[in-house]
Amino acid sequence: MKEKIYSAKEFAKALGFSKNYLLKLEAEEKVPPARRQRRGKVNHRYYTVEDIIQCRQILGMPPLMEERHIQLFLNFKGGTGKSTISASYAYGIAELGIDVLAIDLDAQQHMTQCLGFETNTETPSIYDVLIEERDINQVIAHTPLATLDIIPSNLKLSVIENRLPNKDCREYLLTDALNKIKCKDYKVIVIDSLPNITMLNKNAILAADDLLVPVLPDFLSFHGLKLLVEELARMEKSFSLYANLRRGRLLDHIYVIINQYRPSLLMSRENKTALEKYYKEYLCKTIIPFNTKLAQSTAAGMPIFQYQRSSPAAKQIRALIDEILKLNETTKKGRRKMEDNP
Repeated sequence: MKEKIYSAKEFAKALGFSKNYLLKLEAEEKVPPARRQRRGKVNHRYYTVEDIIQCRQILGMPPLMEERHIQLFLNFKGGTGKSTISASYAYGIAELGIDVLAIDLDAQQHMTQCLGFETNTETPSIYDVLIEERDINQVIAHTPLATLDIIPSNLKLSVIENRLPNKDCREYLLTDALNKIKCKDYKVIVIDSLPNITMLNKNAILAADDLLVPVLPDFLSFHGLKLLVEELARMEKSFSLYANLRRGRLLDHIYVIINQYRPSLLMSRENKTALEKYYKEYLCKTIIPFNTKLAQSTAAGMPIFQYQRSSPAAKQIRALIDEILKLNETTKKGRRKMEDNP
């Protein structure tokens, strides 16, 4: 993954206004001028994520997020695109100037790879935090995007289930670790989980504020979603006191995301209808279409926004971010505040 460079149009959009309005602010010296990068005989304008943060502060715009959100991508069926979407989702939030921490809990390291982060068995992971009791602040690694950090995965996580049962308060180890983060004020923590029921996943469920569940429009994904909801209901009964004290019911914050949807296929349409019938209260309006660019971005070790941000998949993941976090509403309020106080 490379450092993110913004064009004037991208930069203005991230701030919530047009390119012309940005150029007007620069001409009036209300914001710093664009950086310049020489290519051939031309000095091209460009911006960085630090410029987004600085401009928001200079213009007195409210922060896009006040409270921290811990969001867990979870499904008990593999192959739903969970890791691919979670990586691009985390990156998409971070490129708006919001501090994001991505955490990979899966020993297969798919989220880590999707973010272009290379690891080995010596790379610190959440295993070192939960089992070896290492300070979580010491295992957080930086990416080329200043607002995106990561706790990567490695193969040691494959044996974590053998060690967790021997720990005290084993279901709450991740919750406790996340509460000890001090190195940065992350507004969003995005966790990618294993595709099955494990003690580590229970830790993640109890730590999370929101559960994001990518499903394919097919029968097996539908069945996997049924198992997930049943397990959450069982956990809610077992951990009801803790859950109610912290954030309410476990089943109150579920977002089901239809992925790889092909409207031309009868099976896709029928399973979408079934999901709308049985899980309407959880189903996101945003649907991610079948798109080969998403798979290609995974192979390239890049978030879709870096690989091809104009692709339908990138546009829908951006829409998903807006739907779940409602960032557009905050951006509009900030723009109105600017217009009222020029």
